[in-house]
Amino acid sequence: MTTAVFRKIGKQYQAREAARRALTARANEALSCSKRAVFALQRGDPKDAQALLQQATRAFASCESLAKKFSALSQEGSYRAALEEYAEACLFAEYLKTGSLGVIDRRAMDADVYLAGLCDATGEIVRYAVRCATSGDAQAVAHAAKTVEGVIVFLLSLDLTGYHRTKFDQAKKNLRQLEQMLYELRA
Repeated sequence: MTTAVFRKIGKQYQAREAARRALTARANEALSCSKRAVFALQRGDPKDAQALLQQATRAFASCESLAKKFSALSQEGSYRAALEEYAEACLFAEYLKTGSLGVIDRRAMDADVYLAGLCDATGEIVRYAVRCATSGDAQAVAHAAKTVEGVIVFLLSLDLTGYHRTKFDQAKKNLRQLEQMLYELRA
């Protein structure tokens, strides 16, 4: 037996596992901040949302530093889930600010992350539209429906499968909710 090799491999493994645990903790922090940012946006508090997104950005910077040391960590599930939630929050914030969806923070522009966040953002747009409908703002509901319809048209062009197909199906349900809301507002 070559115990020197075993020691070396053991140290490598322990270092990577320590980094993975640290990354998971920071990713969970970023995920929590992103979820709370969405909630702040839904309550009409963009200032709090922005502060939470900045906090998430700092947590992601720490994750990225760890992933530079161990590249496999960039594919860690907790990290990817946090990025998706962050993408959703950034997209929803952009929608509320500009009325459209587009480019967001570079770290959430990976196709898999962006697409999942985009699908989930349609659900937040529906929640926002419900608030608008409650206050009688049919124009905002119509704009939300048009925006989500544009997302669906884009997603249809991609022939999504697996995880993204499930997300896409949820986005289609969100569009149906908006269409029903519009119908009821016009009736």
